[in-house]
Amino acid sequence: MRKLIALTGVFLLSATAGANAITISAGGGAWRENPEGWIEYKSDSVQGTGVSSKTHVDVDDDLNLGTETKGEGWFKISDIPIPLFPDVKVQYTGMKFTGSGVVNSSFTFGKITVPTKSYVESKLRANQVDVTLTYSIPFLRKATSGRVSANWGVNVKVIDGYVRVKYRSTAGNGEDSKSATIPVPMVHLDGEIRPIDLVGLELSGNFVGYGGSKFYETEAELKVYPIKHTFLGVGYRYQRLKIDDISDVSSDLKVKGVFAEAGIRF
Repeated sequence: MRKLIALTGVFLLSATAGANAITISAGGGAWRENPEGWIEYKSDSVQGTGVSSKTHVDVDDDLNLGTETKGEGWFKISDIPIPLFPDVKVQYTGMKFTGSGVVNSSFTFGKITVPTKSYVESKLRANQVDVTLTYSIPFLRKATSGRVSANWGVNVKVIDGYVRVKYRSTAGNGEDSKSATIPVPMVHLDGEIRPIDLVGLELSGNFVGYGGSKFYETEAELKVYPIKHTFLGVGYRYQRLKIDDISDVSSDLKVKGVFAEAGIRF
């Protein structure tokens, strides 16, 4: 996925070389990701001591997943001087959690049933690539002398998902895993308030809902522009992924936390 972002950036740069009106920006940093919620994976065949009545596996109490810090980066081209051509942003977000510990209650995950007091090792991955296409709201930037801007568009998030549960107990051992690549198209909104040249506040959000599934994320970031063409930012990001039986997987996962980044714009 990192290669996808790099190749996209090279392509866009080469395609737009020499066009002075175009704005190019990029940034990178880290997100302190705190997971909570549950995940469920159902299988027709269950090994071990049978099916537990508990199938909603808690990522904290059962999988012992904790806060992790992972990298993220993005590349954006805007103000492209082609009629009706949107601004384009590509972003990568790393997301991986591991945990281990003794469980206090039995649960079923896929084809295994984990007995009470088993030692469990777990892994959850949800790396993400976002491609966002946006249009600015006409005349807002000009009417506010460049101090306020807002954009609308679409975001397609591709999630590289994987979860594994492995246990050891006096009754035996077991392991199961599930992987899936999930594309999530969403409505996108974002805006910036920049009362002075040195400081800006950015807000953004993505949302989609269908059937019993929904996904949304929000982000707020305070940016400082210490010198020309550079910025530093700190903010807070929140995601919720609610899946209703897609490829035998259901979930209600939330990931939230602070992030920091640095970047360029020219």
